[in-house]
Amino acid sequence: MTDPKAWYVRNLFSKVPSEYDLLLALLTFGQDKNWRARVVSKTRPEHNGGMALDVATGTGLLAGDLGQNVGRSGLVVGVDLTLSMLQTAKARLREKGEESRMDWVLARAENLPFRDDSFQSSTISLALRNVSDASRTIQEMARTTNRGGTVVSLDFARPPNRLIQFAYYDYLLGIFPLIGRAVSEAWGKTLSYLGRSILRARTGDQIAVLMQKSGLSNATSIPLTMGIVCLVHGRKQ
Repeated sequence: MTDPKAWYVRNLFSKVPSEYDLLLALLTFGQDKNWRARVVSKTRPEHNGGMALDVATGTGLLAGDLGQNVGRSGLVVGVDLTLSMLQTAKARLREKGEESRMDWVLARAENLPFRDDSFQSSTISLALRNVSDASRTIQEMARTTNRGGTVVSLDFARPPNRLIQFAYYDYLLGIFPLIGRAVSEAWGKTLSYLGRSILRARTGDQIAVLMQKSGLSNATSIPLTMGIVCLVHGRKQ
């Protein structure tokens, strides 16, 4: 792999899949579950039996939630750059008896190996800032979503309130790495990277512009949890 960022992200996350779900819940004070529920609510739940794509699926947390949405006759395809993450996702969903409506694909977000108009919805959760080319990723998600379908991005953001910013940034740059190092050296490096990446993340409005440029209509940015995360969704016409 010649892309330095893609190589770095894959190497970083390949060492941490077993603790990912628990630490995400702890570090977000359990809000991650509510955020994923908001994403699912935007993916046209009336498409029972349809197909949903989850890009940068990680350990498959959102993919599993989407699986409840598509029903027994539907299919969720989770795509990730990191093999160990996909292996963890597959094992976790198998334990829950939900593997029959899941499929896992090792691929980059910027080059999705699917035909045009293949899915009723396409999502990316807490990961757009980790890809090498966010614009290309949104374009690929739009390309593989069928007409009338929805593209949804959920990612960390910078809260607008200065008082919240002060506490939040201190948490990201100070407490985040300390918690990580208490778990393992790999998690220390991962959380240090995540804290810095959040401070450089695009705003919801900037992601909405990327969606508009990719041909998606009614791109809308919705701040959640005091603006700590932002949900952005658009419709393919």
